[in-house]
Order: sequence, then C-alpha cells, then structure tokens
Amino acid sequence: MTDVTIYTATLALRDAVTAADRVHDRRTALFARAADGDVVGWGESALADTTAAEVLAVLATMPAGDVAAGLGDPRHGHGEDPQRRASEPSAGTAHHAARQLLGATALDSVLRRVDISFAEELGVGEDAIGFAGVVGIDDPAGARDRAIALVALGATRLRVKVSPASGTAALRAVLDAVDVPVVADANGSFDPGDTAALHALTSLPIAWLEQPFALGALQQCARLARSSRVRIGLDESVRSLDALRVIAAAGAASVVCVKPSRLGVLDALDVLRTARALRLSSYVGGYFEAGLGRAALGPLAAISDYDGDVVAPATYLEADPCHLDPPRDGRQPLYRGPGLGPPPDLDALEVRLERTVGP
Repeated sequence: MTDVTIYTATLALRDAVTAADRVHDRRTALFARAADGDVVGWGESALADTTAAEVLAVLATMPAGDVAAGLGDPRHGHGEDPQRRASEPSAGTAHHAARQLLGATALDSVLRRVDISFAEELGVGEDAIGFAGVVGIDDPAGARDRAIALVALGATRLRVKVSPASGTAALRAVLDAVDVPVVADANGSFDPGDTAALHALTSLPIAWLEQPFALGALQQCARLARSSRVRIGLDESVRSLDALRVIAAAGAASVVCVKPSRLGVLDALDVLRTARALRLSSYVGGYFEAGLGRAALGPLAAISDYDGDVVAPATYLEADPCHLDPPRDGRQPLYRGPGLGPPPDLDALEVRLERTVGP
C-alpha cells in the first residue's frame, strides 16, 4: 500500500516579474509525497496552466486504481512510443497536471529506490551548468539594472519581457548594457497586423523574438520568420510532441522553449530529443519552481541546445522550502543526491489531501 499526501506551499518572489499577460509575485505550488515501505518519493507541480484547487479536485476524485497506476514506474515503456506519451488527449489541463505530479513523484521514488540522481539517470556528467535570466516589463533604468545584476550573477542569456504597451525603450536599455544574447519575450501579446510594433522589435539586435502571437497563430509566426531577419521562438505553443511537429512543419519557429511544468519531466525529455531530430534549437524553460521542481530542469537543460531557466530559487524566491544549492562561480550546480531534487521541509507545507492506494 502507498500513502499519498498532497501539500500546497505559497512561494513569494523577491521581486515581481511583470509579463504581458500577468504579474509573477506570489504563487502556489503543489507537492506530492508517496510513501511505500522505506521509500518516500516527492514531486512538485509548478501549475503553469491550471490552479491548485482544480488539480486537488481531480486528485480527490481520481479512482484509486488510476492513482496507483500514476505512481508506477514511469520509465516502463518510455521511449517506445514517445509521441503517444506526450500527445494523448486529456480531460483538461487540471487532469494533465495531476498526472504530471504523480508521474514526477513516481520517477523520484524510482530514483531514490536505486539511489541515483536524475542527472545520473540521463548520463549527464557535468557538475554544474550555465543558466539564463529573465527581466520583467519595467522602466528602462529598472530593466537595465536587473539585467546587469543577472549577468554579474552568471546569466549567459537574458529574456526580456515585452508587450505592445511597453514599447522598446527598456529592451534597448538592456541591449546597450550587457554583452550576452538578449531575447524579447512577448508571451503571445502582439497582433500579427501591428506591423509597426513588430518592426520596432525585429529591427533590434535581439537573439530571437519569443511567442509574438497567440499560441494558435503558427502561420502568422511562419510569415514573420520569413519576412524578418530575426529568429522566431515559441514557448506557450509547445504543449505536446504533436504541437512540436506542427510547429516544425509550418516553419513557425527555429527555437523552442520546453517547459517541464507544462509537459511533465519525461515528456519534456521526449520533446527535447524530438526537437533535435527536427532541427529545432531548444532550451528548458522554468516557471519559478521551488527547489525540487527546479532541480529536475538541470539535467534536461544539459542535453538541450541553450542554457535554460535552471538557476536555483535562492535567486528569485524569498524562501525555497527545498533549499536547492545556489549558483557558484557563475554556474548552477546540478543536484547529485538521489531522486529528482531535494525534498521540501514539511513545516513549509500545508496538507491538503491524503489517500492510501494499493497494492
């Protein structure tokens, strides 16, 4: 029998990050703990596309057999049909997030049972990797100062949030202040018909323009990619292997952001490997995770093309309940303990649901 406990934790950001579609300042994360004999596995869901209440409702009503199946070894059959794994339809994003949380917990349990890290499981030999940084929508001076601080910390690339209302002054200030590649991240906020605003962005020396349009506007992205000298990247549009293949077939982007918070850990691995086969560049995107979820991103980033959002939460959260080691000498150490990452402190969590499933 396996005892399953679901917790929530409130994560407060040290500094709010404003994007075109929302302000990231305080968020709720879900944690799952599965105890089976002497083995205790942990999982974290950063809730990129749903809410804690919705996922808790799914987990509370999910048949016990489905919960037990979700906690089975997720590696069984993995890689045999990755397209099915990352594209099978779900009843909704809350159901998808619930399965992701159980799957991460199961993977963590398996790794702890055999006493290896996720990095070892993937054959990643590096002890530390580079990382990127994000600059929210701000006035030019604030954006410049944030960019300089991130580069001083070690960031090898910056993603600067932009919107039609924010203009390009802050982006220009960042470009003038740092000597690392700078990406303009629009979070789907631009109208394909607003040629003046788009030209103002694409005329700047940015590394690429990320998610300029809503997630379904792939033909418009493809036209912009053909007509502009700037590379196009996609993030919110990368929701499955099927979606990735459509992006590649449409010529809608040359860079993709792969988010485990949206896809799940092993499905993100499938997407990264398929992106390489499709000759799409990739990086691993984060969603302000706590240390457990953030640690799992490191080994995935090590096999992607560009440094990703893997820097420890000590750099952006007021308190990380998992205490992931911070960057050292401009690089982020990979978690080398057993499992996906360091488990959270129980006193930082609130119990929301308890279930026992078997066998």
